[in-house]
Amino acid sequence: MLLLRLCLLVTLLIAALLVPPGSAATRPGVARPAPDRSAAATCTALTLRQRAAQVVTTGIPATRATATARRLVRRHAGAVVLLGHNVEGRWQVRRLTRRLRAAAPARLLVAVDEEGGRVARLGNAGLVTRVPSARWMAVHDSVAKTRRRGARLGREMRELGVNWNFAPVLDVAAAPSGTVIGDRSYSSDPDVVSAYGRAYARGLQSAGVRTTGKHFPGHGRTTVDSHETLPTVNASLRRLRRTDLRPFVTAGGDLDAVMTAHVRYPKLRVRRPGSLSPKIRRLLRADLGYEGLIVTDALEMGAVTSRYRVPPAAELAIVAGADVALVGDWRWTPAVTDRLVAAVEAGRLSHRRLETAAGRVLAAKRYRPAMIDCLLR
Repeated sequence: MLLLRLCLLVTLLIAALLVPPGSAATRPGVARPAPDRSAAATCTALTLRQRAAQVVTTGIPATRATATARRLVRRHAGAVVLLGHNVEGRWQVRRLTRRLRAAAPARLLVAVDEEGGRVARLGNAGLVTRVPSARWMAVHDSVAKTRRRGARLGREMRELGVNWNFAPVLDVAAAPSGTVIGDRSYSSDPDVVSAYGRAYARGLQSAGVRTTGKHFPGHGRTTVDSHETLPTVNASLRRLRRTDLRPFVTAGGDLDAVMTAHVRYPKLRVRRPGSLSPKIRRLLRADLGYEGLIVTDALEMGAVTSRYRVPPAAELAIVAGADVALVGDWRWTPAVTDRLVAAVEAGRLSHRRLETAAGRVLAAKRYRPAMIDCLLR
């Protein structure tokens, strides 16, 4: 009998040691919860306004996360683009991006134009290592060195809380000089543009920074600045395929996004700015097979505002197949979101088109498919 009691006591002690402290098995009447097999099990579906906000990228007013900036990311935009007036120092940018993320209801993309050379918001402020212009790199650097430059820049961007670069420029310059794009283009040779643009993109991506090829289907032939007025490119589709489109075809698999150009292409029967045209979307999606984000160039540029107000232009862009309406001038952003919501309610913009665009944005934010399905249910 004594031996039996000793055996029972030893068995109970072993069982107690195998149960972790605080386990539901140690508390009478508490059932062990079933494991949560999907993060989507606890998510809340996005409202119509929140879905509309996901497809808007906005500028912000200052170097601080002001009440206005926080309201923009909370109610009106799914991503932010930092411009020159938003950056002063490394500590300031880190604090700004951290506070903006804290205010956002979903993961926030923070973008910047960091092409190198004259278009370098962070580099020109001394916050990251300066990268030479695209043309300089293509002349003086190897492809491998350009990739290393992209990787180093990407790491420094991530340290500041910036995770999306509106680069590389994939425009093929019609001539070494004389076009608006100038030294922002790697070359007048599409193979050189493809090789160096792809290398820069891969370097950025190796550091976790999203990339954007621009300006589709090609801005390299223009002699007019789309910041001021609407340029025209009279090249045929056959000619564009031989030159301008080739870098987008070659590098497409290495691009998280493609930015469309505010350029008119009469021989493609595109008479409004290309960024607002469904024909440009079909060329990119159906002909080239691109599946990433389609982003407009900034909608407050003269090429657009000479013909449209910004909110109607944003509606046209999303209806045409863009996934992101870029609004650098934050003063327009609330009206843009309002316009998209109203367009859905009036039937001008379908729920499905908005959900497709918002879904691509959420995928770019690294949400898993199950979570995206839940957020958009």
